[in-house]
Amino acid sequence: MKKSLYIAGVFVFMVFFISLSVVSYSADSPSLSAKPTIGKISEPIYQFEVGKGTLKMPDGVKLAVTYFMPIPKVKGEQFPVLLKMDPYRKDDFFYQSDYARSAYFAKRGYATARVDVRGTGASEGTVPSREYSDPELNDAVEIIDQLSKKEWSNGNVGMYGMSWSAFNSIMTATRKPPALKAILAIHGSEDLYYNDVHYIDGVMHLDYYDQQIDTDNALPQSPKYTTTEEFFKNRFDREPWIIEEIKNQRDSDFWRTESLLFKTPLEVPAYLIGGLLDGYKDFAPYIFETSHAPVKMDIGPYNHSYPNNSPIGPRYEWRELATRWWDYWLKGIDNGILDEPLVTIFVRSGHEPSTVLSETPGKWRSEATWPIAGTINKKYYPSGTHPLVDTIPAETEHSLVYSPGAGMSAGGWWGEATGDMAGDDAKSLVYDSEELKEDLQIIGMPKVSLSVQSDAPLYQWTVRLEDVSPNGKVSLISGALINPTQRNDRLDPEALNPGETTTLSTRIHFTTWTFKAGHRMRLSISNAQFPMAWPTPSKGSTKLITGSNTWLELPIPPPPSLPEPSLPDPTGDDSPSDYKEIYWFGPTSSSERDEIEGISTFTTSSDAAWTIGNKNFASSEFYSWIVKDDDPAGASYSGMRRNVFEIPGTSLVLSSLFDISSDASNFKISITRTLLKNGKLIRTKSWNETIPRDFQ
Repeated sequence: MKKSLYIAGVFVFMVFFISLSVVSYSADSPSLSAKPTIGKISEPIYQFEVGKGTLKMPDGVKLAVTYFMPIPKVKGEQFPVLLKMDPYRKDDFFYQSDYARSAYFAKRGYATARVDVRGTGASEGTVPSREYSDPELNDAVEIIDQLSKKEWSNGNVGMYGMSWSAFNSIMTATRKPPALKAILAIHGSEDLYYNDVHYIDGVMHLDYYDQQIDTDNALPQSPKYTTTEEFFKNRFDREPWIIEEIKNQRDSDFWRTESLLFKTPLEVPAYLIGGLLDGYKDFAPYIFETSHAPVKMDIGPYNHSYPNNSPIGPRYEWRELATRWWDYWLKGIDNGILDEPLVTIFVRSGHEPSTVLSETPGKWRSEATWPIAGTINKKYYPSGTHPLVDTIPAETEHSLVYSPGAGMSAGGWWGEATGDMAGDDAKSLVYDSEELKEDLQIIGMPKVSLSVQSDAPLYQWTVRLEDVSPNGKVSLISGALINPTQRNDRLDPEALNPGETTTLSTRIHFTTWTFKAGHRMRLSISNAQFPMAWPTPSKGSTKLITGSNTWLELPIPPPPSLPEPSLPDPTGDDSPSDYKEIYWFGPTSSSERDEIEGISTFTTSSDAAWTIGNKNFASSEFYSWIVKDDDPAGASYSGMRRNVFEIPGTSLVLSSLFDISSDASNFKISITRTLLKNGKLIRTKSWNETIPRDFQ
């Protein structure tokens, strides 16, 4: 899944009401044993048609599919199939963006199938009880089998996507449907508890995505948007997913059942794309290291966007590389892709903090494999007078008063483009190296060990790796949260014993950086990362004990041994002719600190409108997180999302209000959905829950 889900370019996608029977496909597929010229790539030589249909599941539920079909050059020509499946509504929210990718591949001889998860969008059925449910993944296996047997299919299927559709591509691959020959996953996850938006690093995180998806799941079935009793039962009245997610605050089978980390290694070839400015930056290295099938891995300076249209460059045409990947696995074209370097990583050059960075300084680097051979791990130690040194210092104690609203400069999750971190560091323990005499490059996942004490049974620790420029400005490189109750066993958390010394350890999320000569390395340690981490309830303080058990370890690679790769430039997107963006603002985030009252407030908002043919759509939202220094237990979140769908003859307004707060013992949830039709209230539904805090 997920973050900034609906905001990577307004959404939506075109419809031509064309029956698939317009074009007839039959005859035998091209031989996959043929060995064309090395380097060959499928060219954009095909016209294509867009059509809609359904795929009937074994239980009778019909799933809606939009096909982008290449028009055969010869009678009976058959094509591989690319499947993308998620609940993000192909007929309205993701109409345009789905079109751009599907058109690219269709022109190159790939039939693409975009399917709405059952109970969402245009598909029949009931909204699943949770994300990545058994019904969804069973459907994916069935869909792949059916697509492989279409008369126009050559029998080979690839599955791909970003976020949700990256997650379920990986999960479906673990089920090994015979026709699934390869996947492509962008910003995915191997661990749904530690590496998703609900419990970042095992710490509760309340993301605005939760309200987005729980609102949009309550919309009527497209394209008619009728408000029948069946709709109310199967969609509008279904319990929001966030309630069950908050009931599962500790790691368990709820999170592990579909997490690759707890399954046998992947056995389906995978092309993986990660982002240094994305919350899901660790999945690609993990899969590369563990997979039993070939893996290609790119990691660039992106935050939950496709590499060709990321707001932050350098951008490249991933679809060209994907075409070569699909050519090899789905068309049998021996193009030498597995003989090339399989790892491409963007190594950031140290730069000053900026929230409006348009082009990231740095260089691409190729490697034959991962981890990079010859990497050394060097330890640095916080010391008594607060420098970061490379020898073990004497033991000293450094106290830190818990400031629950600290951390807003880092934004909503790890890796976002951030401003100067000096404000957050003022409420942290900070350890700086001497000015570097020469450049120092890191690639990988730094490690941290902390020897700590606390005066209460529950705090969180947050560690941030930063770069301090000669002018004093501080750039965030990467970070990690630590829930200390999971220090011995994620499945069986234990409270801290106040006054007792314990050692906590973690990996900082995957990163690249070049510390320039004259700059300083900084390790910043705190007990709050608001609003990324929900505040723990007790006022008080913690201690860090320097010495042999408190250290930072950096992965320092050797100089590159391969030439710098040359990646293809973006080529632009096709767009459906009946789609028009009216306006698009956001998402915009802001933070406010009232030092007199001790109140920290973080907000996010966006507003968009677009048309598809004779249908008008608009969506607006506003979310707010608040915590007070003198009442960390009483943190709160409130949100409003409003969707306006104007269909000929009908106007629908679906709104949701979320209020989630906590005290020392419980989380309190209040959710209300409201549906207006032609200006008249026709349905409202509320949920009110009190859920005990469980080591969060």
